[in-house]
Amino acid sequence: MLGLASGHTDQGYWMSIDTDEIVLILSGVEILQDLDVEVIEDIAEHIEIVEFKAGDMVVEKGHMGNRIYFIFEGKVEVQIPDPQGDIKSRIMLKKGEVVGEISLLINSTYSADIVALTDTTSFYLDHDHFKDLIEKHPDFAEVMTQLMTSRMAQNGGINRVSKYELRGKLGEGNMATVFNAWDPELEREVAIKMLKYKLAYDDKFLDRFEQEAKTIASLNHPNIVNVFEVIDEFSTRFIVMEKLHGQDLSEILKDKGAFDLTATREILSQVASALQYAHKHGDKGIVHRDIKPSNIVVDNYGNIKLTDFGIAGPPQDKDVNIEGTPSYLAPEIINGDLLDGRADIYALGVMAFHMLTNSLPFSASTLGKLLKMQVNQKQAWLSLSKAPCPRSPMTAYRTGTKSAGFSNPPGSSICSSSPTNWR
Repeated sequence: MLGLASGHTDQGYWMSIDTDEIVLILSGVEILQDLDVEVIEDIAEHIEIVEFKAGDMVVEKGHMGNRIYFIFEGKVEVQIPDPQGDIKSRIMLKKGEVVGEISLLINSTYSADIVALTDTTSFYLDHDHFKDLIEKHPDFAEVMTQLMTSRMAQNGGINRVSKYELRGKLGEGNMATVFNAWDPELEREVAIKMLKYKLAYDDKFLDRFEQEAKTIASLNHPNIVNVFEVIDEFSTRFIVMEKLHGQDLSEILKDKGAFDLTATREILSQVASALQYAHKHGDKGIVHRDIKPSNIVVDNYGNIKLTDFGIAGPPQDKDVNIEGTPSYLAPEIINGDLLDGRADIYALGVMAFHMLTNSLPFSASTLGKLLKMQVNQKQAWLSLSKAPCPRSPMTAYRTGTKSAGFSNPPGSSICSSSPTNWR
């Protein structure tokens, strides 16, 4: 036995081992394998170890969730009850899998009995240490989000948020996971966006989100997705919105390549209309903060909807290859200055460049290098003769904080009559 000490409680036989050995063992647990060693070491500092004999109750239905268990050795069975209390289905979990996380995350009672099928050794975190680690380490919060979303809209999992019935996962981004859902009262499909726990446990972000949530729900513009309500459940926030039908711009760029000038104008004018409305809405206006192709949905008729108002946050990427949101950040955001609607206009200019060339004005191998380029280097000039246009004008377009439109040097022309090529 690895233990330096052992004993017995109502929740199993406990043992303790050296922290370095716990780090080594935790590094082999599947869901923790991508965490930095510093995070795993911090988890190990707060880990306890418990042993269960075959037939022991690991958790009991109706008891308050106060632990998350990482199975190290052995097998356990989740006994999912039906409304009458009889066992409806059984799920076996083995080494490397996790139990008890939902009840701990959402501060609720256990919804099923979990019984040890064999002699089982498990690591666990108690409620207080778990909460501290979630708040301290965004990467650990992301692991818990992945666990939570894997349990949602699944047989025996969480199938309802408030009155809405979850019907499956639609997609996932850096800030949220999106589910397809059904509103039984109005008999319509909706999309529900679940904020990831790295945001839900970020008090600063959550304060800002709470302040803006009502304003976001009050936006009423044909090019802005309708938000119906914001729900506080499961220790996070769910944004209920209209279900959109179409493709986002990033998918279209990937499938069909660069846009011609006319199609670019059609889309940008609709996005600009939405931003103008949002920037003037209410006393202070609303800044989107995350204008990019994946937040623009286009239907079969060329109509666009702008999504994800109010949930964008600053990037926290490490020095790795970068794609996406950081490339759209205005210099004032990078410098930590106060921002207003002009940051959205900057991002709109970058998006125009992206649409016309299927590339970005800046590229770098790390986030740090990319952000320095965006602050310190002049933006690229784009000759529209290289864009998909039937003529070859000497027209140039430049992205920047002060201008986000087409520049027409003397003698040039805009190919405004060129046909669209993206539908």
